[in-house]
Amino acid sequence: MDWRTHLATRLAALRPAHLYALDAEAHDFATACLPGTPILTADAPTAAGALALGIAALDALDAEAARHLIHRVRLYVAPRLLLAAQADGPLDDDAFRALGFECELRDPADGTHIQAYDLATYKPVPDWLNARFWAHPERWEP
Repeated sequence: MDWRTHLATRLAALRPAHLYALDAEAHDFATACLPGTPILTADAPTAAGALALGIAALDALDAEAARHLIHRVRLYVAPRLLLAAQADGPLDDDAFRALGFECELRDPADGTHIQAYDLATYKPVPDWLNARFWAHPERWEP
């Protein structure tokens, strides 16, 4: 499966209420894949979206600027991100992993990989963080 087909399938499965396009190519792609879905662009940066999509957003940036853009989008724009990253782009797989992203697909044809971030699932709850390991105040005697 190529990355465009995967991204179209992923967008169709998510069906966000509205989408924030990080670049013109993402805007055109989202318009074709999600007809009728409101798509916000850089013209309206104050409005938050349910999902941010970037296809060529990182291409012209260096590593520091790419990290800054990702942090800004995660904090102020959308809790979910889907990015199409080129193999020779500013960030490698380790940098995306350090930012909480998960690689969903690698397209061997052109080296593009789809990186996904979801605030709700980026950090699983550890096993030790449950009531089984908590202190039981009713068992303490004064």
